[in-house]
Amino acid sequence: MSFRSVAAKNVVARMAWVMAITGVALALAGLANVSAIRAQSPQSASPPRMRLPDEAAGLDDIVRTLIAAFDQADIVALGEWHGRIRLDSDLRIALVRHPDFAKQVRSIVIECGSVTAQAILDRYIRGENVPRVQLERAWKATDETTNGFCDAPEYADFLTAVRDVNSRLPADARIRVFGGHPGPGTHRGIETTAVSVLKEQALQKHGKALAMFGAAHFYRALPEEILSSMGDDMGIARKLETEFPGRTFVVIPVGPLDLPRGVTGGIAPNFQKFDRALKTSVRPVLVSLQRLPFRNFSAEEFLGRTVTTCRGAGGCVSAFKGSALTLGQMADACVYVGGGANVDTKAKTR
Repeated sequence: MSFRSVAAKNVVARMAWVMAITGVALALAGLANVSAIRAQSPQSASPPRMRLPDEAAGLDDIVRTLIAAFDQADIVALGEWHGRIRLDSDLRIALVRHPDFAKQVRSIVIECGSVTAQAILDRYIRGENVPRVQLERAWKATDETTNGFCDAPEYADFLTAVRDVNSRLPADARIRVFGGHPGPGTHRGIETTAVSVLKEQALQKHGKALAMFGAAHFYRALPEEILSSMGDDMGIARKLETEFPGRTFVVIPVGPLDLPRGVTGGIAPNFQKFDRALKTSVRPVLVSLQRLPFRNFSAEEFLGRTVTTCRGAGGCVSAFKGSALTLGQMADACVYVGGGANVDTKAKTR
């Protein structure tokens, strides 16, 4: 995940999911007319009213819960954890391969695909013979801001999985994959582009869509200092709520992340809080962030390593430092992968 860069702004956001792969700092966008943006939306976007199981344990239960969520929401925003790509890949491929997914969803919007390469994506997903070097243009065009994490083979594996699913479906029931990244040489932001595609391809057609971007793109709330510097790219869920309130279900990953480069301190997450509150020992597990005690857990503690700022003389620190934001304000649910060191392993089914 990444935010677009504006060189004139002295605000740097380090996104830990990206940095786990690239070690590259990414910049948050900034626009001068901050007051207008604040007038458009509140500090946090309100979640929809969702009926969820207390715990969906294991990959199979998580997939069934996400598919059922489409009965209550039009957009399921599945936040990616770019530093744990295998877990991301296991979940999203299991999701699209489930036989009930295509009955609900016709559109998938991805960060690792550019709107400039939509024709290539369409041809490949339809099953046409597209040379690999040509297909790569779909995600190579995002390198300007993704810093290359889209080159990971798991992203191509996902496109192949959708192509394979479509090969078994009649033409009028097939899934389309849309690039949600603006591509190089544009001043349009990622969130603005993604929202435009989701509106055009799903919401305005009364359809359903799966959105897959780095999780911080979906955060429902951000510290005021960061929010005020982001301009119109203020988050996908936040932007959708201004026009289509209550129609987006946000799911983010929670688990151990290394400190971003340049950051020397911060709160070390105490994952025993999650473990003690859960009945199941199976990981990963999908948990509603709208129920106690999870909704009151500190965003600084569990998400503080995902966005940092290097503004000021104190060096790089968590953008959530000193923030009172909670996990319940950040997203509707999370996929908790556990707090151990072995979270890179293949996700478990149940």
